[in-house]
Amino acid sequence: MVLSKINKSIATALAVMSFGTMFCASSVASTAQAQEVTLDSSVAVVNSDIILRSELDAAQKAAQAQFKSRGANVDAVTARRAALEQLVTRSIIVQIGKRYGISLTDTQIDQALAQTAARSNTSVNDILKSFGNVDLATARQKFAEEFVINEVRTNQVRRRVRISDAEVELLAKNLRKIGNVEPSYHLGQIILGLDANASYNEVNRVTSIANTIKSQASKGADFNALAAQYAQGSNAVQGGDIGFVPESQVPVPFLPAILKANPGAVIGPIRSPFGLHLIKLYEVTNQAVEPVTTYKAKHILLKTSIIFSDEAAVNELNALRNKIVSGGISFAQAAKKYSEDTGSASLGGELGYAPAGRYDPGFAQGLVALRVGEVSQPIKSSFGWHLIYLEDRKIDKDSDEAYEARARELIFRRLFNEESAAWEREIRATAHIRVTDPILVNAGMADNANIEGDPALHKSK
Repeated sequence: MVLSKINKSIATALAVMSFGTMFCASSVASTAQAQEVTLDSSVAVVNSDIILRSELDAAQKAAQAQFKSRGANVDAVTARRAALEQLVTRSIIVQIGKRYGISLTDTQIDQALAQTAARSNTSVNDILKSFGNVDLATARQKFAEEFVINEVRTNQVRRRVRISDAEVELLAKNLRKIGNVEPSYHLGQIILGLDANASYNEVNRVTSIANTIKSQASKGADFNALAAQYAQGSNAVQGGDIGFVPESQVPVPFLPAILKANPGAVIGPIRSPFGLHLIKLYEVTNQAVEPVTTYKAKHILLKTSIIFSDEAAVNELNALRNKIVSGGISFAQAAKKYSEDTGSASLGGELGYAPAGRYDPGFAQGLVALRVGEVSQPIKSSFGWHLIYLEDRKIDKDSDEAYEARARELIFRRLFNEESAAWEREIRATAHIRVTDPILVNAGMADNANIEGDPALHKSK
């Protein structure tokens, strides 16, 4: 692990130097001979970061296993291209996280692991083992990176989602009509990026690609393989398979075509603000409508600042929690005295009954992991640090509030997924990405990925 990090640091320095700094080759050679260290090579440069061959090899192996588990017929080069798409996107998001100062201390990693294990009804050890045959430090680092990526994505995409009350009311009425069972569609999707203000020629170019993909799929080509070849970002490794989507979550512009289609059909291309969509209908089934779980909770919020750090907030909340648990002060009294959420502090931190989806994701994750009557450890959200006390949990099936809560959650999920894909395309469009992996560039896959390939590595024609 340490050697890998050293290799990446050295390789990054060499990659940067190669773009404009002359250095003494003999000096580098003599140093390498003296240390006898085998350097990992770079396969892509992403802004100020590089992707190593060893990283891409491992990601390709994982992607191939993932495709195989779904029965997808994806060749090794296409799987490698999909793996690189994912690595590039991850690198950009991690760099955004660093710019915003989003990182986890060892203590915060412990807390995040504990919360994730409780929410997933698993153990911390099982979570760490899921990262493969690596040492403990590497597994913790990988978990922290995943956590930061999710945090950045959630914070960036959540603010883009706008839900109108009228939309919620309409869907809530439809959900009540549906009753306890609604159709669910197993869908695959390929999105080809197309700007809303794209020129006539650009629209024709992307439409031509979409029609070619549809023709190949209609002739029996594996839709997963086509998605791995053409999709951008983290979705490429998923092979376009988005699983079962309840009818209430299918975007309205797509629903009429899906309702008319038979299983196996490829629908589209359909244009949206996010690009051109090709949709494959695998299967239709009926699923029970999930009831709404609501949580009655109280909380105490401490906001951080330049002079009041995360560590200081955690320490203060830990001391306050010990005092509450030991009976030195009630949660309500502590909230009134210390909480910086002015809206709930005067009520003793009371938040009332609400579904978890109404809250900030960090807060929601901590909330759903609690047992009734339990006070949480310090939990971080985009607003600061919290202590949460779960007073009650109940299932609400029939009230208007329950239907509206479910409608809002369904709309949010759909819009979040759409906006997440659009956000990924935007951050990639502003990033400097240069691929030097001979396998992908020689196969022409870098061009399909809309990535700048190294012309020197192209095969002669």
